[in-house]
Amino acid sequence: MENPVTHSKSDYAVGVFWSFVSAFLWSTTFVSGRFLISNNQIDPVSLSFVRFIIGGAILMLYGYIFMRKQLFAVKVKDILQMGVLALFGVTGMSALLFLGQRSTSAINSSLIMQINPVIIFFLGVFIGERISILQITGILISLFGCLFVVDVITMKGFAYEMNHLAGDLLVFASACCWAIYSVFGKSVVKRVGGYAATTWTMLLGAFELLILLLILPVAHTMPVTFSAWSIVLYLAVFPTAVAFFAWFEAMDKIELSLLNVMQYLTPVSTIFLAWFFLGEKITLFNTLGIILVIGGVMLTGYRKKETAHKVSAD
Repeated sequence: MENPVTHSKSDYAVGVFWSFVSAFLWSTTFVSGRFLISNNQIDPVSLSFVRFIIGGAILMLYGYIFMRKQLFAVKVKDILQMGVLALFGVTGMSALLFLGQRSTSAINSSLIMQINPVIIFFLGVFIGERISILQITGILISLFGCLFVVDVITMKGFAYEMNHLAGDLLVFASACCWAIYSVFGKSVVKRVGGYAATTWTMLLGAFELLILLLILPVAHTMPVTFSAWSIVLYLAVFPTAVAFFAWFEAMDKIELSLLNVMQYLTPVSTIFLAWFFLGEKITLFNTLGIILVIGGVMLTGYRKKETAHKVSAD
């Protein structure tokens, strides 16, 4: 069984930084994606394809100039494995998320994606990940806070809008795809590095999405305005190229359990962005949820920080 504590104090700090970057940037995906899809600016599969082909091309260009050795050191076995992983972490995750956002809100989709730590925890057991009682407590506190953030728990008790059911189920399927990708992608990251894994997986996923576009017997919609294309390009660069790179860099430096609980910061960011750009309100319960989310993340990270200090001193 692998030892989950192998990183120095500086690695830990860098890993936490990258995980925060990915969490914040991904929060903008839910707001911008919801805006594009709900206004019929682009269809979900086309948005996924454009997002990943541009994001992957940016990473490939940068890697060809500055990280050529790492980028092209991958073996055929790695390419095949990343192609399978891309079916889940790129094709399935993105297409299902944007399909779901046709009938559910940006904040709802953000919350549902936060079930990932629970799924990843159980899957992570199979690759040797360990988790403490303190970490479990932190995960549960953060999850409970998410329910406050998105108004599932209110002053009137438990509330849920059934008209969101179809969209929520699609987003849940997207979350499952991402959990599979996160757990089983870690071995590839260890072999080829975060940057190479991100770049190749993204490009392979874009190729899979192109095949999906060609075989689906439905009409596809592409942006026709400058503002819509600007949002699509933003999605391709920041919540895609930069955020995916940040995720893999963090995965290489901190444990999976801490990395994934950090993603609870995503719905916190989403609710502020949704308030600012989409006019969605922030209630007292939302504020309480934000406090619980941050508290849960700090509780989970505290034990890991202590462990990292111990290792660096040995």
